[in-house]
Amino acid sequence: MDLSTISLSSSLPSPFLSQLSLRPKTASLSGIFLRNNPPPLFSRPNHRPIAAALQQSQNDDFVLEDVPHLTNFLPNLPSYPNPLHSSQAYSIVKNTFVSQEDVVAQNIVIRKDNPRGVHFRRAGPREKVYFKPEEVRACIVTCGGLCPGINTVIREIVCGLNNMYGVEDILGIEEGYRGFYSKNTVRLTPKVVNDIHKRGGTLLRTSRGGHDTQKIVDNIADRGINQVYIIGGDGTQRGAARIYEEVEKRGLHVAVAGIPKTIDNDIAVIDKSFGFDTAVEEAQRAINAAHVEVESVENGVGIVKLMGRYSGFIAMFATLASRDVDCCLIPESPFYLEGRGGLYEFLDQRLKENGHLVIVIAEGAGQEYVAAEVPAVNQKDASGNRLLLDVGPWLSDKIKRVTEKQKTVELTGRMWARLLASTNQPSFISSDLEGVVQGIDSLNITSI
Repeated sequence: MDLSTISLSSSLPSPFLSQLSLRPKTASLSGIFLRNNPPPLFSRPNHRPIAAALQQSQNDDFVLEDVPHLTNFLPNLPSYPNPLHSSQAYSIVKNTFVSQEDVVAQNIVIRKDNPRGVHFRRAGPREKVYFKPEEVRACIVTCGGLCPGINTVIREIVCGLNNMYGVEDILGIEEGYRGFYSKNTVRLTPKVVNDIHKRGGTLLRTSRGGHDTQKIVDNIADRGINQVYIIGGDGTQRGAARIYEEVEKRGLHVAVAGIPKTIDNDIAVIDKSFGFDTAVEEAQRAINAAHVEVESVENGVGIVKLMGRYSGFIAMFATLASRDVDCCLIPESPFYLEGRGGLYEFLDQRLKENGHLVIVIAEGAGQEYVAAEVPAVNQKDASGNRLLLDVGPWLSDKIKRVTEKQKTVELTGRMWARLLASTNQPSFISSDLEGVVQGIDSLNITSI
């Protein structure tokens, strides 16, 4: 997933966002500096310009990939002391706030003389914020497919805004983007979200598609909303970027935060997305069940298909954690079926060694083979994702050439000869078929 789709305003008074923004891995954010051609860095009110810090570096190869900020298009926006200044919980913390000059390196380990490379602005609470708590009307929306942990994210946003920043006006937009202009809202308080983290799904319900930028921003302005928290995958974040662009175009005092949601852990700039650990844990249950079953039969083969449209992180981590998997197939690693070194040869050898095997395959793996035999529809879901062909049944059918070998009586063997002698019956084989029978007996017959 490319985070050029995400619009995250660093003016949001949200220390809990730092928990969602983990160590960056690769780069790409909306309104960001391209690593090979960075524009001049901007300074922000009440902060020492980041450019000054860069000038002190001995290297001129320092690249900051930044996120858009309200002061980009509202340069005279007033700032206020962060309410955490008076928080009892943070009174004993020495470094409550993140410095404006704090950045996180894309690559932690580099060689001494190598370029400093790409960096990201560190997430966390700042000393100054750009909203008065009593003037904030925030909203939260969840879009796209389900993912473990959505309710936990909703709960932390509500509790963080209310308990830590004193924000009391928080709306939940129901049923995804279309909820903005279908008037479906619910008032969110710490009491309402108190135990939702124990439930699956999303309290706010969700849907795919339904994005109309003009209507959404019209509704945001009409309702007086000035903080928008959008939880969703890549399609959802493309929509979040368009909302931010429209907000900027209209010059509205509205912060838009895109909180990336994906069970596949395929977000470029963070180590791990929420819900991924749960997905791996549940995948192991399926793998363990498959392993128990295949051990109980001769030449048992278990195929476990896991989520992973374009990346195989769930399959990879579940395989590593399980230790009962013989073969893991992921979209990033092409494989071939027949011939020396192919999948069939490997599976046949593993069956001879162990008498059973377990295969884990990500849903996006082997799509080219399935498409060659199954008519491709080339359809997309409401979020714009290409609909994948079902690789599970296809692989299961293919492996039956390999695993379901049926024994047959050898007509030229001694046991059949003993039967003929015992019953004194003829062989019922004419002379012109004897050569054919001998040829068949010499073959390794596989029943499909």
